Amino acid sequence: MLDENGRSSGIGERLTPLRGTLLGAFGVMMVAITLASALTYLFSIIMTRMLGKAGAFSNFNSLNSLFLIIFTGSSAIQTVITKNIAKLDVMGEHDKACLFVRAFSRWLAWAGFVILLVSAAAAWPLSHILKLDSPMLAIILGTYVAITLYLMLPYGLLQGEQRFAGLGAASISAALLRIVFGVSLVALGFGVSGAMGAGTLAGMCLVGALVYYYRDYFHGKVDPSRDFNPAKALLAFIPIAIAIFLLIFMTQIDVLLIKALKGAIEADRYSYGALAGKAVLFFPVGISVVMFPRVSQLRTRGEHTRRVLALSLMACLLLEGAVVGFYALFPGFTATFFAGKHGKEISGLTGVLGVPFVVLFGLVMAVFALIYLLVYYQLALDRTAFIGLLAVGAVAEVIGIAFFHRTLPDVLLVMLVVGVMLLVVNLILSFMETPAGQSDGSPV
Repeated sequence: MLDENGRSSGIGERLTPLRGTLLGAFGVMMVAITLASALTYLFSIIMTRMLGKAGAFSNFNSLNSLFLIIFTGSSAIQTVITKNIAKLDVMGEHDKACLFVRAFSRWLAWAGFVILLVSAAAAWPLSHILKLDSPMLAIILGTYVAITLYLMLPYGLLQGEQRFAGLGAASISAALLRIVFGVSLVALGFGVSGAMGAGTLAGMCLVGALVYYYRDYFHGKVDPSRDFNPAKALLAFIPIAIAIFLLIFMTQIDVLLIKALKGAIEADRYSYGALAGKAVLFFPVGISVVMFPRVSQLRTRGEHTRRVLALSLMACLLLEGAVVGFYALFPGFTATFFAGKHGKEISGLTGVLGVPFVVLFGLVMAVFALIYLLVYYQLALDRTAFIGLLAVGAVAEVIGIAFFHRTLPDVLLVMLVVGVMLLVVNLILSFMETPAGQSDGSPV
């Protein structure tokens, strides 16, 4: 296509102005994250249909939950990479950016190697604790964590250079490739091993493509810099990683505890309900992507951020209210849609006041979705004191489930009580905000 001056105007050139606007960039990422999250969830739904052997899906769901607990906290490394690449890109310090990327590449590669060793050493005891069919499943989980951890480097490069269309395309491609590999491997008879190995294969494809795209960062001579130390960036990783880890821990540990406390049959039933309930967690992701940088920007200028928080919470409440309301109106359809032929195993379950199991599950996750939004808000304000509250909540949840797990709805009631308490306290802390002073521009 030609512009008014007769020059070629490709898709990339037409997207550049959009990428340069704040709302345009947020819009691109919201659509991409929503689509990638939907594809990720679709993968789990497909696996409910394909992993028909008794206990097979709970094995997959337990390993997938463990992956999220282990990995999501460490995904904060992408935030660290993004901030530093963005700063060096603006300053035109390409050599320092290359040094930074090569240092993190070595560290992440070594971290992946250590993860593989640990997964091999823990394979047998972990398979016994989680009642897995084979210790090899724990090793496959280790490869999935290792490759996904390294993937944070090229993802951080894309985000730091504000290549949002590329980052979105990469996220969607990873989810699509996982479905393709997973369906193929399970259909060939690899079962849970194939379902988990699909993530490793998809990650390897993405790493190969993105590292090749950014090959100039990894190869060639660069001038060393005595006043530049990439290791300092790791300090910013610690509080972010802990906060995200605790949040994901509280929304995923229930599956593992049910598996250990009540066995495969009950774990299967709980996992089918979790498919419906935990879909609610996807909705605040796109909102937090918009809110986080906006709050950081306002804080840097010393302006109030409460209006952004209020609007974000309102949008999240509307989305979650619509979903949980739909669950309440059509609990049987919801159970069947997410669990297929296994929907009848949970459609008759009811909790406190006769609330259907899937509705109660959705309500619990809606509370944690609001907490998720508040956690990112406080991280945007550079707060860390709230992390102690998350730790207390995580311990209370584990202890509560350990003592009160007679029925599956009892487990959700424990999570609901813990979630509401955390929500109230974090709301109070979030609205106790005073504008920060001007940023000193120091590196992260």
